[in-house]
Amino acid sequence: MDRDSATTTATSDAPAAGPVKTIYIIRHGVAVHNVPDPRTGERPNLLDPKYADPPLIRQGELQARVLGEHLRRRGMIRGSCGIGPGGSSGRIAEDEDAMDAEGGGGGSSGDSDDPPPIELVVCSPLTRCLQTASHVFPSHFEGDAEASPGRPAFSKIADDDGNDLHVLRGDCRVCCHGDAREAFGMHYPDKRSPLSLLSSRFPAVAYHPSLAEHDLDWKHDTRETREDVSRRIRKFFVWLSKQPHDNVAIVTHGVWAECALLEYCPEVLEYGRRRVYNCDVYRGRLSVRRSLADGNDQNGHVNAVELNDVQQLSFYHA
Repeated sequence: MDRDSATTTATSDAPAAGPVKTIYIIRHGVAVHNVPDPRTGERPNLLDPKYADPPLIRQGELQARVLGEHLRRRGMIRGSCGIGPGGSSGRIAEDEDAMDAEGGGGGSSGDSDDPPPIELVVCSPLTRCLQTASHVFPSHFEGDAEASPGRPAFSKIADDDGNDLHVLRGDCRVCCHGDAREAFGMHYPDKRSPLSLLSSRFPAVAYHPSLAEHDLDWKHDTRETREDVSRRIRKFFVWLSKQPHDNVAIVTHGVWAECALLEYCPEVLEYGRRRVYNCDVYRGRLSVRRSLADGNDQNGHVNAVELNDVQQLSFYHA
């Protein structure tokens, strides 16, 4: 089921879009803050510091492993993906924002053509996403990102506007980028752990140079709006369009995924009537077009992001 871009209509005199990438937007598995307290039945208080950067629960780990096996069987991952005991996958809607919805996931099946394997996994810098990615893509997490002396994971170039842009090595398989994180502020589950702790737990990951040791973005008294998140997503997609990989998985969060889909292809989520559930996967074709700006900006051009042919991949059958 093809989906059209909701943001840009190409015309005969429009400049050609840049390279087209196939991207997979994956929401993390069920984490500690997504479920009620097993003793009291109460929902977690997201303003409680004990929920800072929570890990997956066992169900979330199993979800991710099962998803990895489905992707492997369809040729999107090369190598083996283990399924843990029980081998089942459920879906639980996230309860962390005022963005909850009733009902389960579901969606259309992808096409039957053999897709090329996913080359790069980009993760949010929150533990639940790194854990999810490590279970879905275990072979990507082998080795050490700094195992090649003299070959840093990122090189710095100038982008189209003369700003610094960090580009990954072509052989890099997994990286962490701050613009793929959840809406941040006030809610402790969205506060990142120290970078040194994350890198010790996930040494195969290349961490974007913009990530500081401590989470400087999270504030206890203010929270990002959906508009703030959408601006980050656009910036992230422009960065991703400059990377040397053609097939990329983005392991992220419910609000981030919903903001991205509602911004660029809202019909996929029925214009907000559908939700993105744990370990849901959406595949689409990303391109960024340099076009003339409507206003009088400094250089006369803007990056127009397009996300086309978006569909939810369905691996679950009744």
